[in-house]
Amino acid sequence: MADSEALRETIASMQGELDSLRLETAHSRTLLDALDALLVVSNKDDPFTSVFKVLLSMFDAALVIVLARASDDDKVMKCIAASDAGLTGSLWQPDARLQKALQGRVVATLGDHDLGASMISGSLAAANEQPALYLPLTQHDRRGLLLLLRGPGKPGFNRADMALAHKFSLLASHALAARDAHHSEEESQRLKQLTDQLTDSQRALAWRANHDQLTGLPNRAHVQELVTERLARKRPGDRLALAFIDLDDFKRVNDIYGHATGDALLRGIADRLHSQIRANDILGRISGDEFVLILDSFADKNEIAALLRRISALLSQPFEIDGAQVQSPGSIGVAFYPTHGRDYETLRRNADTAMYQVKISAKGGVGFFNHALGRSMSDRLRLEQQLRAAFDARLFRCALQAKVDIRSGKIFGFETLLRWVDADGAVRMPDTFLPVASELGLLDGIALRQMEELLAALPRLDRRFGENTLYSFNISAAQASRPGFMKLLIERIVQAGQARRFTLELTEESLLRADSFQMRTLPLLRKAGIGISIDDFGTGYSSLSMLAELTVDEIKIDRSFIDRIQKRPHQQSILRAIESLGRAFDIHLIAEGIETTDELAWLLENSSLRAGQGFLFHRPAFISTLTDSKLPGEQLLPPEIRPVISPAANDPATPGPE
Repeated sequence: MADSEALRETIASMQGELDSLRLETAHSRTLLDALDALLVVSNKDDPFTSVFKVLLSMFDAALVIVLARASDDDKVMKCIAASDAGLTGSLWQPDARLQKALQGRVVATLGDHDLGASMISGSLAAANEQPALYLPLTQHDRRGLLLLLRGPGKPGFNRADMALAHKFSLLASHALAARDAHHSEEESQRLKQLTDQLTDSQRALAWRANHDQLTGLPNRAHVQELVTERLARKRPGDRLALAFIDLDDFKRVNDIYGHATGDALLRGIADRLHSQIRANDILGRISGDEFVLILDSFADKNEIAALLRRISALLSQPFEIDGAQVQSPGSIGVAFYPTHGRDYETLRRNADTAMYQVKISAKGGVGFFNHALGRSMSDRLRLEQQLRAAFDARLFRCALQAKVDIRSGKIFGFETLLRWVDADGAVRMPDTFLPVASELGLLDGIALRQMEELLAALPRLDRRFGENTLYSFNISAAQASRPGFMKLLIERIVQAGQARRFTLELTEESLLRADSFQMRTLPLLRKAGIGISIDDFGTGYSSLSMLAELTVDEIKIDRSFIDRIQKRPHQQSILRAIESLGRAFDIHLIAEGIETTDELAWLLENSSLRAGQGFLFHRPAFISTLTDSKLPGEQLLPPEIRPVISPAANDPATPGPE
């Protein structure tokens, strides 16, 4: 009897072991099927499709989800695959169970959870009623997990399921890594084949798209790409310097020696710059005479300063080109990563700001960006925005300053001046905005509108000051060198039928440097009958030959010669010489900037000048102010100067260009 009982226990024990072996065998077959599904897929197939079939069958699951994150620092996980394709791409915020699986543990739940609450985007129906199994999954440096859910009402996952799942997660991780490695190798081979298939012409086109054809250096777009890639690899504490190099007076080289010499000079400069940099630095040409130099991995600012001083000294040395000594030094501005910017455009802009300051203070030097320059740049950008808005809103207005016969006190003309009137009524003077307006390309439009305002107001002005009143209009050197603008301005004056009453005031610089003015614009002015005046005479580069060639109608003697002239014998001698010049060339003279009765008295007693202009007589006023006044025109002049002025006997002629 006892032997029979022992036999039955032995048989039962063996039966248990046999069942365990059968389960292990079933697990092995299932795992092999799963591995086969992972490994035997082509590049065109979705590798998860076959895997999902095995998993759904193996665990009697209704849904399989694969979650992964790009790195351990990522807080959000993404569904990279699911047996329900609609869940692919959904975002998840890991809860406590997901966190455990990410740490390498297999976790099972019985449906006492709300899995859908972990989703940031997407929808998971009845997720809080389904048994779930979380399997850790590692793929290279990406951590993720497999999530299996059974249908609502199904039994939960038991220990056997969890044991099999643990084995599967380990094998699946290795299998996915092997598959990705295989695919990466195949992709590398494919890319290599594509690269090898590029023809020489295609490679040449690719090179041309990224490089400057004259110097062979990276061009503007390619420099930005290279620097952006370099910055993306920077770690905390890493530094980089961007130097902006702009050649000084390069246009002069082209004008004097020709563009072939200018091109040779640019190639020589590129070679000199390249000779000073290291293999890991970047040198590019981003426009005609502008270069960018990226200096990476340096000890401190002093190292950069020493290198750029050597480069500056090297650029200042002349080049021997076709037997001529050609020279064009460079002004250099520097900005540092990350102090002055964390992207290419910010660094380039700040280095450009530093370079611009060097141009103003001392050409050919080296300057470093700082916070004060940054504020200056912010002010400049703000002014640019305000100028554009003011132009669109037509906030620029004419102001007129009287020209006076200093011997009779009669007003014979006006100079047209420009004012910017803010929306709140504040008046801005030209020196605060004209240079920037010129750089922005707004100056021509402003000048044409200014002329339109003046022409439209002439009938009202004539009723007040007479139809013989003359008007002068200021033109910048840059405008004088643009024939298109000058032709348009002249046409508007001629169309209004007022050419004989207008004089254009130009600086000495504009008359000297603009060949196009003498060849194309001057004949139009002479044909129309519009006068020419040299403004601020004596402060520029005037010469007798220029006056003889241009036959100007008027010279405005600069304020610097009139200021306290009664106490300055040297200035008195210069004024007498200018008077002789005017008589020799039959040129009308106007004394600018008369501000005191002492100055006026000296001019009346010691010179033959008849015309003057200055605050002593009249301060600039808006057209509306002049035309709305009830006073006669001559009463614009202040009473205190009338005793000083004594009309010349038997000489009623009105001064001014005929």
